[in-house]
Amino acid sequence: MNQNEIGSFIAAKRREKNLTQEALAEKLGVSNKTVSKWENGKSMPDYAVVEALCSALDITVAELLGGREQEPQNEEQYEMLLYKVQELEHKVQAAEQKTITSNSSVNVGVTFGSALAMVISYVTWKSVGWAILHGVFGWGYVIYYLIKY
Repeated sequence: MNQNEIGSFIAAKRREKNLTQEALAEKLGVSNKTVSKWENGKSMPDYAVVEALCSALDITVAELLGGREQEPQNEEQYEMLLYKVQELEHKVQAAEQKTITSNSSVNVGVTFGSALAMVISYVTWKSVGWAILHGVFGWGYVIYYLIKY
C-alpha cells in the first residue's frame, strides 16, 4: 500500500467526477484539508469514511487500497466458461436419459422375451411348469449375456 499512489488515484478519480476537494469533503463530512492530505500522500482515509469515499468515486475498496483501477473481468472468458458448463450439463442429462432409455428398453425386451418363451413353451407342451422354467432360462440367458458382454 503506497500512500502516494493511493493519493494520486483519489485525486484522479475526484477529477473524473468533476469534484473539487471541497465538494468531495462535503460529501464525506470531512474538511477539504483532509482530502488534500489524502491526495498528497500525507495521510490515509479513515476507516469510517472509506466506504463513502469509494461510493463517491465509484471505485471498490480493493481499488482504493491498490491505488489503481482493477482489471475488469474478461466478459468473453466468463461467457465461454458459462457456455462450457451448460454444454457439459446438457451432455450429462443426455447421457442419463440415454441410460434410462437403454435400461428401460433392455427391461422391456427381456420381459417380452421371457413372456414369449413362456407362451411358446405352454402352447407347445401344455405345461405351466415348463413355461415358468423357460421364462427363468430366458432371464438367465440375459444375465449371462450382460455379464459376458
